[in-house]
Amino acid sequence: MEIERVKSFVDGLDGLMGGGVPKGHVVLISGLPGTMKSSLAYAILHRNTGPGALAGVYVSLEQTKPSLERQMEGMGFVGPDGRPQVTIVDVAAVRKDLRSGKSTVWVDFLRRTLERRKSMQPFDLLVIDSLEALEVLGKFEDLRSELFQFFEWLRELGMTTLVLTEAPPESSLFPLEPTHALDASYLADGVIHLKMHQVSDVAIQRRIRVVKMRGTAHETGYFALVFEDGRFGVTRALSV
Repeated sequence: MEIERVKSFVDGLDGLMGGGVPKGHVVLISGLPGTMKSSLAYAILHRNTGPGALAGVYVSLEQTKPSLERQMEGMGFVGPDGRPQVTIVDVAAVRKDLRSGKSTVWVDFLRRTLERRKSMQPFDLLVIDSLEALEVLGKFEDLRSELFQFFEWLRELGMTTLVLTEAPPESSLFPLEPTHALDASYLADGVIHLKMHQVSDVAIQRRIRVVKMRGTAHETGYFALVFEDGRFGVTRALSV
């Protein structure tokens, strides 16, 4: 039976994953600041919008909706009318009201928000930005157990989910074992890692690697991640 997949529409990336991310997977996009995690995830939602396409929601736990929209508009992620097409759930806007709440308050609030939106306006793609913000706001007492339950709930919703997370400094070549407190790679169905690679004394190249993707025979090496004219692309990396 052929696996149904969700395309990223990033030139060169889907081919590394057998045609796309298996539908229903929870996938981490990890990387240090500046590796364009948010932009890549937003671009995937943006490229999947339009008539007959998949509907997506971007959940921002830190950046406000106006700030995120200005950032993405500046990168060219707008529709034919010049306006953003991606639905943003601005959880950051209510942080002050729930700042003193317990873990269950925050997690239940997020769950209810997404379940209610999905019942009113069904969607198939979800981005959560970020795992670190969720952990801080949720004040998890048993991190592993609560993350496991949260990821299972995401799978039960039947959506394909991209969860953004910070990578530890100098991530190992095989970051499948927990290397820091919030490493959730062992719970996720897939891991896509982004990094900055120095290719000369003055040049830095962004790189991308599909570390893990369950149910998929995928490429395992690093490739160059480029952004030109409002589009991401993946090409062979320089050998340096």
